[in-house]
Amino acid sequence: MQQTDEFCSIDSEAGILATLVRNPLFYYYAEDLLPNHFFDRDNRYLYTAISDLIRRGIQKIDPYNIIEDLNASEATRGYTENLTVERLNEFFDTADTISRSTVKEYKLLVGNVLATAFRRDIRQRLKDCMGLCERIDDREKLERKIYDKIDGVMLEYSAHDEIPAYRDVVDECWNEIRARQVDGFSGIPFKFPTLNQYAVIERGELFIFAAEAKQGKSMILLNCAMDLLRQGLSVLYLDSELNTRLFTARVLSHLSAVEFRRLTAGNYTPEEADRIQEAIDWIKTKSFTHVYIPTFDLQSIYTTVKRVYHTQGIDVLIVDYFKSSGDGDAFDSYQELGKFVDTVKNKICGDLNICGIGAAQATASGKVADSAKIGRNASTIAVIQDKTPEEIEADGPECGNKKLRVVLNRNGMQHAPGEYIDLRFNGDMISYEEARQHIPVQPY
Repeated sequence: MQQTDEFCSIDSEAGILATLVRNPLFYYYAEDLLPNHFFDRDNRYLYTAISDLIRRGIQKIDPYNIIEDLNASEATRGYTENLTVERLNEFFDTADTISRSTVKEYKLLVGNVLATAFRRDIRQRLKDCMGLCERIDDREKLERKIYDKIDGVMLEYSAHDEIPAYRDVVDECWNEIRARQVDGFSGIPFKFPTLNQYAVIERGELFIFAAEAKQGKSMILLNCAMDLLRQGLSVLYLDSELNTRLFTARVLSHLSAVEFRRLTAGNYTPEEADRIQEAIDWIKTKSFTHVYIPTFDLQSIYTTVKRVYHTQGIDVLIVDYFKSSGDGDAFDSYQELGKFVDTVKNKICGDLNICGIGAAQATASGKVADSAKIGRNASTIAVIQDKTPEEIEADGPECGNKKLRVVLNRNGMQHAPGEYIDLRFNGDMISYEEARQHIPVQPY
């Protein structure tokens, strides 16, 4: 027997093994229990063999099958030095006494073992973190390493509930659906009413605006961010394009309606100066964080989001923007754009239950660059394009100078060829507004 540890439950470990000997199918009620969660070395080896036999469909759990299973693999062959047939027979003689006859009792034992294993592992990770503090001088690198170690343990020991029957969850799902119904929408509305007929901002989902280079991707994200703050939501804006000073100049231009060039040059009137100060005072009352990360990488994004999430709270994450790794821009440190989008959509927005909005590059024809990688994981993609002079003339100038098309939508309708939403873009004011919607020309 190994040296004892204050964080162990030897009796529960033995109870689990005895229960599986008598009721092998109980194993499937707690498959998240792993051999490394056992403190006692022999118990760990015994659980390795028993769980392997059960997964292979062998229902007869006896000393000979256990020994044969361990001997079948080079990795486990050495375990039989201690687990002899004689010792196993002694354990089997006591199995009836200490085994549990109900799933509820079995899961209680599993809970005890997982709880003590968690304490041992987190203690070891904290010791590792102490060692890192002595070896790593770079604060940001140290922070990422610590988050990685702690999050790894938290993820392994996160709750794994059994799968309920649909009849047991349908009422809860319907109540959640009704709770999201606000002003005729499910979720958080965009500032563009017509767009809300196609898609809204939802927790666990990722909406992506796509546009050509220098066609207003960042500006529409900024407009969305300010509108979300008006709705009382907490927003984190991750920016690979503008540092916080330049971003602030755009924000103040947008909020104060003072042209960007005049604002940054100081050519504004006293009345406009008052409006700028009012904008500063207003945004200081909001839960908003802007972080400039010139080179995106998954670890820095993940740790930044987690830090802000725990200290300030996040309702909506905005990523400016999702870039291809092949053109030498801010995401060239990672090879797979698809994994970047997948991480934001699932590991961040999904796991944290927050909303995601981002931007991506589009081609001149309106197709999303690297669309296969992005579309595989995005919830909705909407492409922004300049209207042609012919379209402006046909629609009327009051219908704006931009068109927005929902080209991929897993949560609702999308536009047919030739259909679009009319927007008005004013780059001097950093402003996107919904314009009057044109009346489509009906063919004869």
